[in-house]
Amino acid sequence: MKNNTFHIHPLDDGNKTLKLSPFGRLFRLFASWFGFTGLYAAFSVCPFCGQQGCPVGMASAGTVGAFMTLCFQDWKRLFAYIKNRFTCH
Repeated sequence: MKNNTFHIHPLDDGNKTLKLSPFGRLFRLFASWFGFTGLYAAFSVCPFCGQQGCPVGMASAGTVGAFMTLCFQDWKRLFAYIKNRFTCH
C-alpha cells in the first residue's frame, strides 16, 4: 500500500529578492511621484503668492515631489554620489 503524503515546496525556493519589470519600475516611479506631490501640495501653499492651489505652487510641488521620489527610489546611489563628490582626492 502506498503512502499518500503531500509535500508543499515554496514557490520561491528561498529567493527573497523581488525583481521588477521595466514597466513595474516605471509604475513605481510615477506612483511615488504622484504620492509625494499630492502630500506636499495638500499641506503647503504657493511659495510666491501664498495661496493654495496656485499653478506655480503646483509646479513647485511637482518639482519637490520628483526630487523626493528620486531620493526615495535610489537613495543609496544618491548618498554615494554626494560622498564621492565632496571628498578630497
